[in-house]
Amino acid sequence: MKRRTLVYMIFREDYVGLRTVSRSKKSPHRFYISRNKLEELEHKPEVIACDIHSFAVLRRDTYAGTLEIAFTWLGGDKNSLSGYQDTIILPYDEMVEHLHESVSESGPIVWKVLSVDNSATQARIVFKSRKNLHAALGNGVIRRKLIRFLRDQFRWGNSEEIEIYDDFMPYSFFFRETGICGGIIFHGQEDMETAYYLMHM
Repeated sequence: MKRRTLVYMIFREDYVGLRTVSRSKKSPHRFYISRNKLEELEHKPEVIACDIHSFAVLRRDTYAGTLEIAFTWLGGDKNSLSGYQDTIILPYDEMVEHLHESVSESGPIVWKVLSVDNSATQARIVFKSRKNLHAALGNGVIRRKLIRFLRDQFRWGNSEEIEIYDDFMPYSFFFRETGICGGIIFHGQEDMETAYYLMHM
């Protein structure tokens, strides 16, 4: 089982400060994320935040209802850098609730929470139709986006296999798992560099 991390978040009017503490280490400093960055997750599946030398990739999983924050903690000077990487998963709706409360409350809101256990293995993915798959893999930019999306999604505890079929939209797919179906849609195709995959249920 993955060891869970204790997360301290302070919600203020314009930003959120965040620290992590696990059995083996604690974050070297408080990481500050602007409110605007967190609000972007309502419309984007992934955003990147920077603070001093460190940075974090924030990914929202709409099906699981979680927010994954992958930190790269860095420190040092112009001659050398050192650090480590760490990933935490939080309940997304609860985080958003505190974000909204921090606007109406007179002072900052403190949230202490244990990260979500992410020990569930990824379900096996089986492609049943291959036209859109071949098209996506034939384009280096789209291939990287699809591989990253499939790597980060479908960590559903009780799922063993997920079948994926072609969708009518280019580079997009329809998926089916016992009792669940939806789409893996490639959005923003007018600009392939900024286009992204998003799950629709």
